[in-house]
Amino acid sequence: MTNFEKYFRAFNQRYADLLAKQDSNNLHTLLNEPIPEFNADESRMVASLHQQKARAFALFAENSDLDRHFEAALKLIDAREHWKIYLDWSNLYLMQLRVPELREKAKQSFESALKKISRVQLSLLKKDRFATWAVSSLHAFCQVGLSENKLLPTFYQSLDYSPIPLDLVNNQQKIKEFYAHFFKSIAVAIELRDGELLMKLLKMISVDDAILLGDGTLLSKFQQTLNDTMDMRPEFAAEFNFIYALAPEVKAYFPNLNMFITYLESQNFGGLHYFFKAIK
Repeated sequence: MTNFEKYFRAFNQRYADLLAKQDSNNLHTLLNEPIPEFNADESRMVASLHQQKARAFALFAENSDLDRHFEAALKLIDAREHWKIYLDWSNLYLMQLRVPELREKAKQSFESALKKISRVQLSLLKKDRFATWAVSSLHAFCQVGLSENKLLPTFYQSLDYSPIPLDLVNNQQKIKEFYAHFFKSIAVAIELRDGELLMKLLKMISVDDAILLGDGTLLSKFQQTLNDTMDMRPEFAAEFNFIYALAPEVKAYFPNLNMFITYLESQNFGGLHYFFKAIK
């Protein structure tokens, strides 16, 4: 084990202990420790350390340090992997929307998230449609949130809506980022009340075509498809729960999404029925 590996292992243990104790003073001291020297083949591990520090600084809303560590991480990994950094980076700004002290800065958080995700070079992702979907979903969520006219982003026209092969659905180690952000596209369809887009998205992730081709209502198709997907992919369930908790905080930016979540939370099935019936 190299010196850096020993340091990284010790760092992770101390970080977990201090986080559990909610010891913010000593946690700051740990985060500000200089990173020791490392070998060239340890660059990815060092990038992971920078990302971990960035996530911690996000908890304190110390965004200059958050940005600094993500910038450092980018310099340590191949450009073809930068999209994963930008997803993490942008999503942390969205997570800050749930912090009570930052609610008045919601527009700024959306703008920061959009600025970061816009830096992804989509030309490098042409052969990976699931990476493209993950990036596009987060990008669209921020763009629609900030838009006054609430129009569907034009890049949705060029995306591949082919159904996900079952071998990928069933492989818990594959396309994690896709499932971790795809509900943002569904949220966009709900906000815009775009029934055509919503059905295309449901067909992508459905594991039971009979449900979508049957005579059921859009609401029943939506509910069954989401339930099936959440059962099979924990990343999707976590993302749904995140948007569920976020919607009331961003109701000024996503009024229709918030209405849907309000009906869902209060089990107002009549409201849900008419909400989905109005989706064209």
